[in-house]
Amino acid sequence: MTDADATVVRTDVDGHEDALRPLLRDYFAQADERALDHFGDRLDGIDVEGAVESDLDRLATAAIDEPLLVARVEDRTVGCVQSKRLAESTAEVKRLYVAPAQRGEGLGRRLMETAAEAAAADGFTTLRLGVGPYLEPARALYEDLGFEYTPAYEQSRAPAAVRDEWRFMRWSADGR
Repeated sequence: MTDADATVVRTDVDGHEDALRPLLRDYFAQADERALDHFGDRLDGIDVEGAVESDLDRLATAAIDEPLLVARVEDRTVGCVQSKRLAESTAEVKRLYVAPAQRGEGLGRRLMETAAEAAAADGFTTLRLGVGPYLEPARALYEDLGFEYTPAYEQSRAPAAVRDEWRFMRWSADGR
């Protein structure tokens, strides 16, 4: 598969729960494993199934009409990224994930570029995100797309025990 084989669709979660659930399960399981490996006993781990259901519930009641971008190859959902309204002109990027078999083909970049375009269409001028210090490829992608490091933002849900080591980033539509 190449990036050109994938279709990226902006949508709401309704009707996509069954396809999104396994992706989110993988996302949270991998995030939990990597965080525990990196931070050790400073974290307790997460309830993966609970996190998946909580995320689907949040998406179903999002303040953005179509908060979800999904990447599909044929009949399979192979990637996703979410948007969450933080303020009138600021949205948070959440859960960028590409299935391992599709990584390295530009799909993460395509999802993020489409997320930025969708945010601008919704009137957002700023995107924020938090990223674990152990996620070097994601940080490199965000940097390449023009995200800059910033102090933590109030609405971030980075784990309190490791918040000082978490990385926070901001992208501005006007380049500031």
